[in-house]
Amino acid sequence: MRRGIANIVEKGRHAMKIRAGVVLATLVAVLSSFTAWAATGDVPAPARVLGTCDVAFLVTSTLHDFPGSARCLPFEAVLARGAAGNPVIPLVEVEVPVAGMDTRNKSRDGQMREMFRSDRFPLIHAAARDVDVARLRVESGKGHEGKAPLDLLLRIRDVERKVGATASNLKESGEQVTFDIEFPVSLGEFDLKAPSVLGIIRVGDKVSVKATFTLTVSRSP
Repeated sequence: MRRGIANIVEKGRHAMKIRAGVVLATLVAVLSSFTAWAATGDVPAPARVLGTCDVAFLVTSTLHDFPGSARCLPFEAVLARGAAGNPVIPLVEVEVPVAGMDTRNKSRDGQMREMFRSDRFPLIHAAARDVDVARLRVESGKGHEGKAPLDLLLRIRDVERKVGATASNLKESGEQVTFDIEFPVSLGEFDLKAPSVLGIIRVGDKVSVKATFTLTVSRSP
């Protein structure tokens, strides 16, 4: 009787060892597969990025500074992988309708549209190429002090200039990312003549621009 019980116990221990061995082998295989995936940098296919942005600008003048606002047209870009395997956006283009720029003063807004010659050039165009998403995420995600440099090609009327900008305040939530881009604009560099009132009150040359972007990654075709 005792031998029978001992045999049953021994068989149970052997079975437990086998099951433990199977579980351990499975775990090792899974971890090995994950390590191999990370090492090879295998990534999903390129994804679409859907974007919007709200623009705030501050204009100086000899009387007092005044703010303005605008909104860019909805835009799309592609999130892909660069030569080094890092996530990049090869090209992103943003357009802001001049007609939607608002300083809450109809007379002033009319002068602004005349300066931009909005009848011939209704859109302000900005573009960035080969945006290194990983670098922006690291440098602009360092709290209030985090700023990542970014080069923009800005076209106002028929003049295009390279403008140095900074990205900051990056926040991520699921498939959505928000961040700010700030840059100065010199009216003179774009051959724009600053409007004036009675030749006394004149708008300053430098305009500070801050655009808040919201990007949503879409995995659907």
